[in-house]
Amino acid sequence: MLKVGLIGCGSISVIHLEAINKNEDTLLVSVCDIKNDIVSKVSNEMNCKAYTDYAEMLEHEDLDVVHICTPHYLHKEMIVKALSLNIHVVTEKPVVMNIEESKAVQSALSNSKAKLAVTFQNRLNPTSLVMRHYVDQGILGDLIGIKGFVTWCREPIQYYAESDWRGQYATEGGGFLINQGIHTLDLIQWLGGEISSLNGSYSTKAFQEYIEVEDTAEIYIEFKNGAKGLFYGTNAYSSNTPVEMELLFQNGLLKYMNGKLYIEDENKDFVFLEEDFAPDQRGMSYWGASHQKAINAFYKSIIDNTSDYINLDEGLKTISILDQIRNKD
Repeated sequence: MLKVGLIGCGSISVIHLEAINKNEDTLLVSVCDIKNDIVSKVSNEMNCKAYTDYAEMLEHEDLDVVHICTPHYLHKEMIVKALSLNIHVVTEKPVVMNIEESKAVQSALSNSKAKLAVTFQNRLNPTSLVMRHYVDQGILGDLIGIKGFVTWCREPIQYYAESDWRGQYATEGGGFLINQGIHTLDLIQWLGGEISSLNGSYSTKAFQEYIEVEDTAEIYIEFKNGAKGLFYGTNAYSSNTPVEMELLFQNGLLKYMNGKLYIEDENKDFVFLEEDFAPDQRGMSYWGASHQKAINAFYKSIIDNTSDYINLDEGLKTISILDQIRNKD
């Protein structure tokens, strides 16, 4: 039985807590948050210990695994601390805010007996796995183009102004790209393969009054296999519309829209292939239904001592893309 703790009892924690409780090989021992009223409520609901100091929890509890669900700027120090105590880590994205921060994490990981998993759960969505199968098997020939569009809504008063860490480079590490668009951008690079060059831009189109980070971004990518990639996204739309993706092959086209994957037939009609099942857990619908799968895979890798999980190197690929865009000047 793996003894598990969790740091950060904000909105994303609910899906991690549910995943922990649904796994038969884990026991939730403790939770931590700097806000005493919040952590007390969660600990009572989950019947576990409560802490307001994460270092105290890591040092006093005999944990096997800790989940990190805190604001971005806290990830590095918490990961390093846990790894120094040989505690396995599941961290929400982004693993760190930039590649410079990753150096401390890489050093801690190399000196630890523990593993580190990064939560890019959308790779395990049913539609994502089918897309990857088409790419790997060459069913429609070589991939020659891939694009993704994310048009969401983050009302500045409700989302940014009420937060003490979002909207600032020092604490969020960026805006739309590192927080909302990162999952689709990760899928694009995961499916497209190794990148040879890229060029992108980001700006604040709508929320200049509230944030210093970007609310909109676009990226052009050239992959080493010859494929071309396009990404566009914004937080400034009127609502959270479904993510769209397209994979263009030599001999066909896959289209992802409204949570479903289609293949284009000879009449240019779209034929259904697969869909992402509606999540049955608490939380936001756009988080998808694959957190449980990603977390279960990591637990199994610990028990079986395998590497079958999304590791640090994988988690840093998208961070590298963001760094290249931000540092191009």
